[in-house]
Amino acid sequence: AEYLAADTSRISSVSYVTVGTGVGVGLVIDGKCVHGRMHPEGGHIPVHPLPGDEFPGYSWGIERSPFRGVHTVEGLASSVALTERLAHSQKLDATALSRSVLSELGDDHFVWEHAANAIANLCVTMLLLTSTEKIVLGGGVLKRNGLMEQIRRRTVELLNGYLDLPTDMAELITASKYGDDAGLVGAIVLAQKGLEDESAPKSREKATFRHGLEIGVVIGTGLTALIISLIGRRR
Repeated sequence: AEYLAADTSRISSVSYVTVGTGVGVGLVIDGKCVHGRMHPEGGHIPVHPLPGDEFPGYSWGIERSPFRGVHTVEGLASSVALTERLAHSQKLDATALSRSVLSELGDDHFVWEHAANAIANLCVTMLLLTSTEKIVLGGGVLKRNGLMEQIRRRTVELLNGYLDLPTDMAELITASKYGDDAGLVGAIVLAQKGLEDESAPKSREKATFRHGLEIGVVIGTGLTALIISLIGRRR
């Protein structure tokens, strides 16, 4: 949906990242959704943490997450990880606080710096690996005032001049056009695309039949004219 909303005459790729209780990533490359062995799981890639970061990782990652959830995007930037980081800083049990406590924190609280760093690491990875032309960020965590700008600044810092970037980073890293409705709109677009793909073979069959019929009429007409001409000559 975000790709279709973009100017597709200028770009052929978009990355979408949603940050909430987890971190989800969607990729459109050359106008097509990326889906190989499974859907992209960019939330579990490792990141370069901020200096001196001793947070042991979020509890959800211990059992089955890659890297056991330590220093991964989701293990640092998800609302679960941010809440558990806050608990860790207060020497509380990891699950002692409710995620709703995040809404009570100021925009300058230290947890947002860690979130911005993790998400910026993900942006850098996607830029280097896929050469994506636009990164769209959404989800509950991204509603935090100032976080988007922190992510843009940190992305520039991490790239260290390696890539040519727009003067206005909002052209490259932007908020979801659909806001809270992003998931709903995305589901509708996927359903529509599925119906189009399902009907495409039938449309091609009809087009092939119609094309073959037209050729047959032309050939039949030509042969009829030739036969009539030959008969006329014999007379």
